[in-house]
Amino acid sequence: MRSIPSKETDNPGFRRLTYVPYADDFLLGFAGTKAEAEAIKAAIGTFLRDTLHLELSSEKTLITHARDEHAKFLGYAVSIYHADHKTSRRKDSGTRQRSANGRVRLGVPYGLTTELAQRYQRGGKPVSELALLAFSDAQTIDTYQARFRGIAEYYKFASDRSHLSSLKNVMQAALVKTLAHKYKLHVSQVYRKYRATVTVDGQEYRTLQVKVPTKYGERTICWGGIPLKVVKPSYQRVIIDAPYREQWKNWRSDLVQRLQANTCELCGTQGKCEVHHVRKLADLKQRYAGRTAKPIWVTRMMAIQRKTLVVCHPCHVDIHAGRPIPKERHASLESRVI
Repeated sequence: MRSIPSKETDNPGFRRLTYVPYADDFLLGFAGTKAEAEAIKAAIGTFLRDTLHLELSSEKTLITHARDEHAKFLGYAVSIYHADHKTSRRKDSGTRQRSANGRVRLGVPYGLTTELAQRYQRGGKPVSELALLAFSDAQTIDTYQARFRGIAEYYKFASDRSHLSSLKNVMQAALVKTLAHKYKLHVSQVYRKYRATVTVDGQEYRTLQVKVPTKYGERTICWGGIPLKVVKPSYQRVIIDAPYREQWKNWRSDLVQRLQANTCELCGTQGKCEVHHVRKLADLKQRYAGRTAKPIWVTRMMAIQRKTLVVCHPCHVDIHAGRPIPKERHASLESRVI
């Protein structure tokens, strides 16, 4: 009885089409036959080509059966629930009925946590992050916390949000090894030094904490304490998707140290670097005053308040030629999240 639908699921006279847009991307939810779905896809391609003079990518525009597969949209895996064993009790009659079938499911894409964890691993094991050794332990802990919070916040509507715990474990191991590397300690000593607990929504979580004295009193910088419970989507709950930008304060060091780092300050390329100079930083600011879209190298020089910029040869050539830095080269520094 549980496997038999309570309503007609294949009504030849019923069709439903839902259009969900976001910027230049969109998702269509269609209740109907596959042949009709293919006709809709062809009609959209014709409209884009003849009216908007755009090409519809056949590789990225897919037709997915939502009960058997997952459609990727805005980083989520979208599918339809089908679980005959999931039941709930009706409030009016008290009888039990299936409560999951036909509902939209938002999930974390398969393999995402493994992909994100690779940043903190070498040979499949967590390692220390050398780029953070120059910072204080408070800033190191806060950097890891901000990275993970950005990911956990974005996937707070995912039904399998708890899968992010595997990424959290890898990041925590990398954080502890970074602190151990900096202070020449064992991992167990780091845990004993920074171990603490925090209570969030009545639940106690084990954390790593450091207290920073300020003129307004002590401020606690914490790693952990981020619940991975599923948040039910609604119009009142939104995802705070402002990108987290790491503040690399070592960019404010002197030119010799920046050159010795041998890293392009635009694209992060390791290797032989050159120095781009401007006569006066004030002239640069005056030249681009009032422009909303400034070249990335101008934005970077204004941010670090320097007349020099250490760049690789390809970036240096693009700057002097007046060409924009290719997005694939500066994307890693432009959208550091985490």
